[in-house]
Amino acid sequence: MKNAILAAVMAAASMFAFVPQSQADTVVVTTRENHRPPHHSRPHHPPRHCYVKKVRTYHHHRLVVKTVRVCR
Repeated sequence: MKNAILAAVMAAASMFAFVPQSQADTVVVTTRENHRPPHHSRPHHPPRHCYVKKVRTYHHHRLVVKTVRVCR
């Protein structure tokens, strides 16, 4: 009788040891066919090369100097 109760307790303990693994969520692995970077990391426009240039003009016989940003 003692051996039967001990065997039943050991069987229940072994069953409780494997229950959490069977209740775990399934794992889904996805792969992408293309090798491009994600959309949010691509720049929308090519980088611009800008510099500041001084422009001298005359307005009503007076010299006017402006700084203009030139981007190419």
